[in-house]
Formats: sequence, C-alpha cells, structure tokens
Amino acid sequence: MSTKSLIRPFGLFVLACLVPVARAADDEGSLRAAAATPQGRMVLAAAELRRVAAPVIDELSASAEGKRFISELMASPGLLGDLMGSGPLPDDPGKMLRVLHDLWKQDRAGLTQAEDRGTAAAVALTFGQSKWPSDKAYSRYAWFRDSRRKGLLHPQFASLRPWEKRYVVSAGGNGSWNGEGGWDDASLEWLRDHVKLPAADYVGACWQAPYRLHNLLGDSIHGAMYYAPFGDMVHARRVRDVGGVCGSLSHYGANAARANGIPAITMGEPGHCAYAVRVKRGEWTPAYSLSWQRGLHTSLWGSTWTQLVLQEKALGDQEAHDRSTAHLWQARALASSQPELAETAYRLALEAQPIHQPAWREAVRFLRDVRKPSASAWTAIQSSALDALADFPEAAWDVVSDIQPAALALMPGADAEAFLLDFHRRIAPRDGPVMWNFSAALKAQADGLGSDVSKRLAFFEKVLAVQASSKSWFAPTIAWGQEAFGKDAANSPAFFAALARVFSSGAAGSNQDGLRAALRPAVLAAAANGNVEAFQALGKAGAVLRNSEALKTEPFPGDLLSSGGLLTVSSTSGWDHPENHWGVMEACGGGFHTERQVRPWAVVRLGKLGDLSGIVIHDPSGGHNATRQLPLKVSISEDGSSWQEVFRTDQHQNPWRIPLEGRATRVQFIRVERDDERSEFFHLNAIHAYGRRLQ
Repeated sequence: MSTKSLIRPFGLFVLACLVPVARAADDEGSLRAAAATPQGRMVLAAAELRRVAAPVIDELSASAEGKRFISELMASPGLLGDLMGSGPLPDDPGKMLRVLHDLWKQDRAGLTQAEDRGTAAAVALTFGQSKWPSDKAYSRYAWFRDSRRKGLLHPQFASLRPWEKRYVVSAGGNGSWNGEGGWDDASLEWLRDHVKLPAADYVGACWQAPYRLHNLLGDSIHGAMYYAPFGDMVHARRVRDVGGVCGSLSHYGANAARANGIPAITMGEPGHCAYAVRVKRGEWTPAYSLSWQRGLHTSLWGSTWTQLVLQEKALGDQEAHDRSTAHLWQARALASSQPELAETAYRLALEAQPIHQPAWREAVRFLRDVRKPSASAWTAIQSSALDALADFPEAAWDVVSDIQPAALALMPGADAEAFLLDFHRRIAPRDGPVMWNFSAALKAQADGLGSDVSKRLAFFEKVLAVQASSKSWFAPTIAWGQEAFGKDAANSPAFFAALARVFSSGAAGSNQDGLRAALRPAVLAAAANGNVEAFQALGKAGAVLRNSEALKTEPFPGDLLSSGGLLTVSSTSGWDHPENHWGVMEACGGGFHTERQVRPWAVVRLGKLGDLSGIVIHDPSGGHNATRQLPLKVSISEDGSSWQEVFRTDQHQNPWRIPLEGRATRVQFIRVERDDERSEFFHLNAIHAYGRRLQ
C-alpha cells in the first residue's frame, strides 16, 4: 500500500510509506477529473452499467428497437443518471434494464419528462430485484404517473428524487410484491382515494383499522378464513373494515402513505410488525413500533434503522454522493488490472462522501482480499473509518468488524487489545441514532482475543472503563459482561470486582444517568448470586445518586447490624430502583418495589451475625398504598432456611419498631413479607437491625 491509500485519513496523510508509489501523480488527478463533472460521471455510469449488465445490453442491442433504447439511455444524462445514481443497483441489474426497456417501449415520451423519468427509474430499480414480478412493473409505473398527473398525490411527491421514490413505488407486503387481492395496485388506489392526511399523520393511519385477533365470525387472523367471507372487498378496505393484527395494521399505514406519494416502509420487530413514515426530507418517524430491534423490509443500504438514517444523510448530499459513486465505479473497473490505482479510487470515493458506509465496506474487502495491508496500515484504516462514522456506532462497527479478523491475525496481544479498544474510545462520547446489538459487537471483539477467560475479563474491564462516561453504552457493556462472566460461579467474583473498580471511578460517578442504568441490572445480579462483596461495592458506587442524610429513626441499642449486608427481593418492577436497594439496610435509607404478586417478600442478609436488640422498618406510604404491606410478617433465621416468626401486624405504622431483646440471639437473615393471598405490590424504605455483633 502506498501513502496515497485508504490509510490517509481525509486530507491528513499517514507518513509511513509501505510500498513505493508505482504510478505518476497525475493518475489520481485523472480519476478526480473524470468524476468531477456530470458529463464525466455519465461516461463512468455507462461503463458501470455495461460491466454489470453486458449480456442484457448485447441481447437488447441485437434488435433495432432495443439498440435504439440502449443508444437513447446511454445518451440521456437524465435517465442514465436517475438509474445509476439512486443508490445501490438491485440484485439483478440485467432484469432492471429489461424492466426499464419495457417502460420505455410503452411510454417513450413520458421517460423524457423529469417527473415521470424519475418514477420510471425507481420502478426499474425496485422491480429489478429478483423477488419482484417484472410483468407488474409497467402497471405500477403507470399508476403513479397517472396519479401524479391528475393531482391525486401528496404535494411532497413532486419534489422526490428517484432514490426517494424507491420508498414509494415499493408499496406491497414485507418489502415485496404482495400479489393480486393483497397490497396491489387496486389497494393502492383505494388507499389513495380514502386515506387523505397530512404527511405526519400517516404515522397514526394504522389505527383506522381495528386490532382484532378474531373477525366478527370468530375466525382467527392466523387461519385461512379470517378474510374469506369478505373476498369481494379490495384488501385495503377489508383490513380497515374487518381488522387485523400488527402486520395488517402496519401494512395499512405504510401503504396508505405510499399510495399518496409519501415514502414509507414496514419493519419486523421481535414478535411484531411495525412501520415508519418519512414525514419530511431527512426525518423518518417510527410508527406502531415497540422495539429498537427493527428489521427494515425495504432499504437501500441494509436492514437496520441506523443504515436508514445514515443513508438519508449521505444520499441527501447529491453532489457528494454522485462523486463518491463515480469513484466506486472507477475502483471496480480497475480492481483486477490496476489494483493500486483502484485503491486510490476507493480512497477518493471515501473522501468525496466519508459517511458512504457501503463504500467503506467494499473498500475494506478489496484491501483485505487484494492489497493485504500490514498491521499498522489496518490500524490507520480503522482510525479513518471511525473518524468518519463514529456518530453512527452501529455503522462504524459494521466496517470495523470487516477489518478486525485480518488485523488481529497480524497483531500481538497487547496491540490487539489496543486496536479493539480504539472503537470504544471513539464511540463513547456519541449516543448514535438508535440502540443496536452492541453486545454482539463486544462478543465478537472478545472472541478475537481467543478463549483465555482472564484476557477476556481484562478486556471487559477496560471497555467498561472507557464506556463509564457514556450514557448509551455503559449499561449494555454491563449486561454483556453479566451474560459472559457473571453467571459463571468461577468467573463471577472477578466480574463483580471489575464492576466495583470501574463504578468507583470518577468517570462513572460523573455520568449519573449512565451509572444509574448500569447499576440496576448489576445490583440485581449480585443479589441473585448472593455476592455480598459485589452488592456492597455496587451500592457504595451509587452513593452519588442518593441523599447522604441519615433516615430519621429511633434506633435500638447496639450496632446497625444490617449495614454491610445484602438485600434480595421476590421481584422487581418498573417502579423499582435497584440502585437504592443498598440503602434499605443502611442509615441513609433506600427503597425497593416488587411487582404485583401473592406473598411478596424481602430478605436481608445482615452484615454480621448478631444478637438482635430490635428491628426498625420504615414505610412512608399513606392512603391506599399503606395497605400494600399489610398484614406484615417478620421472621428471623440463622441459616436462611429455617425461619422463626417474631412479628405480625394488621396496622400500618411508620416506622414499625420491633423489640427483640433476648428473643433473637443468633440471627443472620431477616425476612419481611406480606402474609395474605392478594396479588399486590410490596415496598419499603428501610429494614434496620440493631444489636451485638457475634463475629
């Protein structure tokens, strides 16, 4: 690799020369010049189209009509530009060209008009996918063409560029043609004429249809008979009148938007179907969405929400995207014959549009398979990618994950760990547009270090320290560590020790939102494992989140024996704040809040085995909430298995003071519970045990 390579981070040169420059400097200049003008880009577009669809071009050119089509296409900056500059080509470029040829034959005049030409390009790009039926392409094109001409579409449609129209003409089911009687042109026509809304209101259009698992005749949506009695209806109307579940409702909402000329998509979520509407340029809004785990049914770059947001930003800068795409065409043409010049073209593509993520991935694969960079070069390449994409951590990881295997194979252990940690240093200050499967990235990085658990644990702690200041990635790092190490009895002590060290650091303490989110699962895990040391370390790390003043109480004689112990509760809930569990046993007080359940309980393991003088229980609840703790039952135990009841009441007090002098001479555990058959919440602020230490 030369200094004129991808290791040059966008205007800043890496000074190490790895391979002597083999070509004159004007080669780069010629690449730049060819992509700098619309005319030059059209020459490159024509060459790229021939590269990917040469057999079909030759086949069409064998007839006079087809030859005329190819000639007009190659000579038309508008049509060729719309086709080749509107995002990635479909998986079957030859089919795309045949579809466009068919549209040209049936409406040659229309394809000379900018508005209809863009629609034709979008249809060809959509129906060029292998799963889309080419014989339906013209009817889809004509439907949108005629709807526009009649003024029946939302005004937004007139301003859409061809790549944006791909999200309109792709109306259907789960990202493909839905077939006759489904989300076809007849349904589009019904939706166009019956669901007229402001663009932003299509986010709620799904609720025009009722959510019904069973139709009025009792047939399930999961059976063949749900819509059968209503077969004479257009499907869109059938969904509105008969109903459906999430899939039907989301398709109704998305297709209602698209039928009116507004970009929209459907999305798969765990056990659910949702959708999204592009309410205005640059702004996609999720609709009927229950999870960040969205798999887009239609997308130009990929199936994640991050890629949708990133692609919107990249393609929104048309000049930068056009130049970047032109340099990609150059790189592909040169890849086998002049690989060093191809590398330069890839670099120019990324200089033109640094957030062009598919270009990054393509360039990295070329470097890996053809150019074989050194370890230091891979480090510089990763640094450049992170400079460009760190605001989109998921997209950055996709590129880094392509780099990682080849890079780590060339690096000793210490360098490998530093290489992996660079990703975390770059993304820690950035929230990213959405949550993503961060734990999968952590696992892949740890796997890259090998199977040695001690090395993986050391890496986890260093990642945690880097992410301690992050509001977005601190808690997911804890969750991955808990899954990877905390559940294993052999590794959990080291895991909790790492948590304690990082949680006590200044970086974690200053990130209160991140610390709170991270502490919650960690505290519950430490309690479930019975790890007193970890529970205490985590509780103390959360001191910045609590009031430091002691709870006002009248103590019994002796020491506060509950201090330094561990709290376990029967359940947690949305109202519970596990970072406050530690305070339940301490002078400051805290709190826990179970879910609704029968006989909820809390067990305190005392910090020291003790001879108790008394227990004080605080519950500031009033009104109806005060009955949640009643009847209150308190039991004690030395071993946590055999229990002795020492108190029971049907009356609310704050606090309850329970004298135990001479009645609780060897106690390690206290159990407080509601003793009836109601399913109800249970919550207390403090369980304080006093007495004499026996250890």
